[in-house]
Amino acid sequence: MKTLVINGLSARGGGANTYLLNFFKYLPEGNFRVVLIISTQNKKIFENCASMRVKLFEATWASKSIIHRSLWERFELPKFLFEENATVYYAPGGTMTTVMPEGVISATALRNMLPFDDKERQRFPLFSYIRFKLWLLRHVFLKSYKMADKVVFISEYSKSIVQQYIPNIDEKSILIPHGINDLFLNSDTNYELPDFLQENQFYLYVSRLDFYKAQKEIIQAWKKLSSSGFSYPIVLVGGNYNQYGEEVVAMIEELELKEKVFYLGEIDYEKLPGLYKAARVLIFASSCECCPNILLEKLAAGKPVVCSNIQPMPEFGEEAVMYFDPYDPDTLVSQIIAMEEDQDKMKELAEKAAQQALKFDWEKTVKKTVDFLLERN
Repeated sequence: MKTLVINGLSARGGGANTYLLNFFKYLPEGNFRVVLIISTQNKKIFENCASMRVKLFEATWASKSIIHRSLWERFELPKFLFEENATVYYAPGGTMTTVMPEGVISATALRNMLPFDDKERQRFPLFSYIRFKLWLLRHVFLKSYKMADKVVFISEYSKSIVQQYIPNIDEKSILIPHGINDLFLNSDTNYELPDFLQENQFYLYVSRLDFYKAQKEIIQAWKKLSSSGFSYPIVLVGGNYNQYGEEVVAMIEELELKEKVFYLGEIDYEKLPGLYKAARVLIFASSCECCPNILLEKLAAGKPVVCSNIQPMPEFGEEAVMYFDPYDPDTLVSQIIAMEEDQDKMKELAEKAAQQALKFDWEKTVKKTVDFLLERN
């Protein structure tokens, strides 16, 4: 029996958790077992993944800090892989610093484009920790892709960027986009809106508040729209974890938009499908993604979607969405006005979005990934 060991130590939230939770939800049948390495911080998130075929291993010492984790992966992980009789070691977080024991295949993935985007990285403060971390990660990622026996890409765009540094990456890589959770594809849940919102009477942008998510430009666009008599408010949903988030919240008040721009904070993942269905139009303004999970989930709502025109968003949205420049508020304003003046266009966009969503299936994604990692035919 083959053994697939997956490193989940870096899965602390967002897309990383979504990926692994869906991986185990749709794990295909076969003559193999899986060992998931988890941290003390995320063990509650993945505890329900354990089964007769899936073993969870909590690396307590590696959970203490990034330095502890790096040392554990460098010196202890090879012994662990040997003891588990590992066939394949998969690090979906993108970091491959471990020298494999003899006979063990190594695999990693690219799921974070920020280290490779100089323009987006420069949006962070010059002497900030995050900017230095992203610069360092690019070098770590590239070294990891060179070391790994196999690499999984989740968009053609991300693969093309790495090919600029590693021209022969094609020889050991595969393209496998993410899927859409059934929670969004087959949702019949409703969301209880606050009193100041009415169903189908507001625009919605769900994404954490961050530099490359362009919430400030969205607010500027709504200032212009409101000044011209546009009646529908915009609702922002997402975590506020940094100075940019605080600036976004302050900007709403400074521009006197408290009745036109509402920030609801974070909302439970399970409640998002109902909120999407309640909105009039969905917006996605991110400028740096590997595979835009939130965009895919918005497509599944069957609502008109207005989306960033920066790759890889057009790769996934294709002709099913309306595009704008996330850093030029005027382009969003013009697209919204044009769309609202053509109700048939809005209906057409909603139908196209629902059809586009059907192209992304987690069951197929996970099966293709397992087949690639374990070379199943």
